[in-house]
Amino acid sequence: MNSEVLTNPDDHIILLDLNYTLVGNSSEIRYIRPYQKKIESEKYRDWLVGLIKKYYVIIITARPNYQKQVTIQSLNGKLNGWMPDEMYFQEENDRPPIAKEKLLKKYIFPKHGMQRSYLAIESNPRTKIMYEKYNIPSVSVYDDEGQDLREKLAEIESKGDY
Repeated sequence: MNSEVLTNPDDHIILLDLNYTLVGNSSEIRYIRPYQKKIESEKYRDWLVGLIKKYYVIIITARPNYQKQVTIQSLNGKLNGWMPDEMYFQEENDRPPIAKEKLLKKYIFPKHGMQRSYLAIESNPRTKIMYEKYNIPSVSVYDDEGQDLREKLAEIESKGDY
């Protein structure tokens, strides 16, 4: 999906959370219904895309699979030509940590392996704990500074690993 030249695509994979991470206005739009209108109202963090677009990026979300097409259309229309390399949406009705762990085991680990250098950009504290079980470091972006993420990406670029 991504047309950008990737930095170390074989070495570093970003696991990107959607709601409250890439979607910068999640808290303001959380009660909008139906879901199509809510997704249309989403505003994505352009500065975040700017920081990660040179990496191999996988969106891993607890958003239900039936919302995938509308989400892809929204991303296509709002991300100025950038798209993640892969996207996985929840297939059952699980809480986010359980849903994302299932997606890791079913799709991501079989395709990319468990020993890769992953970095999760994740808003949910319980999901971050789940990532720890797999030795996947995680950072959150709660504002437009994204200082923790910027520091982690600088480490990757300076050392070549996490």
